[in-house]
Amino acid sequence: MKSYHCKAGLIGALAILSAACGSDSTGPTSLDAASALHSLSLGLNQIGGATPTEAEANAVFDAIAPSLAIVNVTIDGASQGMYALGLRESFPAGTCEENVFVDPQFPPMPGVCTPPSLGVAILLWQTRSASEPPDKLILLATDVGTTNFDFSQDFPAIAIYVEGQDKLFGSESGTLTTQVTPGTQSCNVPLPPYAKSGTCTFSTFTSQGSIALDEFTLNESAGATVALGIPSITLSGLWINITEVQPVAAVAIRGLAVRAISRLTAREHYKLPATR
Repeated sequence: MKSYHCKAGLIGALAILSAACGSDSTGPTSLDAASALHSLSLGLNQIGGATPTEAEANAVFDAIAPSLAIVNVTIDGASQGMYALGLRESFPAGTCEENVFVDPQFPPMPGVCTPPSLGVAILLWQTRSASEPPDKLILLATDVGTTNFDFSQDFPAIAIYVEGQDKLFGSESGTLTTQVTPGTQSCNVPLPPYAKSGTCTFSTFTSQGSIALDEFTLNESAGATVALGIPSITLSGLWINITEVQPVAAVAIRGLAVRAISRLTAREHYKLPATR
């Protein structure tokens, strides 16, 4: 069993994100879309650090509210209805991350060009109250096509699962196949700071796969495991197609949901042993 040594910043973020679940009598997917999205906004913004601003998140959520989907996934074999939202970010051909996210103290090696990765984010959550963060929250950072969640590989896809007040799980293995089909209706949301120009289109996301996750622990003890099953699900979302980029400081982390995920999964927040 692989264990994780989490720094205080990660545990603090978890404590904020998964604080007090709603206690009213409504079900985890019985809220209207606006209320469900407001709960998600609270969860993302309370992570802190490199997360989207409230105005940015609200603009995206207001746009998607009319077509917010509810899908069924399985957690350890038990079916779970969850709200679902997809986001895609695409870049012009030939874009190099080194030329967009610039750190003068660490210039890239000559000839190095890293294409942008993890351009698709899927958010799944359950909530009982618009005024509380989600009861359960799944964040998937992936790409179009089939991606692998094996952390022994370079640039793996990332999955984070938060449950209750004290449980955080990170992906260890598995694959996910995702496709995004653009619609014909445009959406009006703020472009990210590294986009000089771009367009937004309401789109349809389909995804299928399975992911194994391990619990983050503070010591060498073995944590629990979770098996996430994603049958063929269809959900709505936004596709931001960046047509021209502009350089920004390296701290400007990509993507609405990816910025939230990165707060929990940046490699400096935990050490990854080579073996289980």
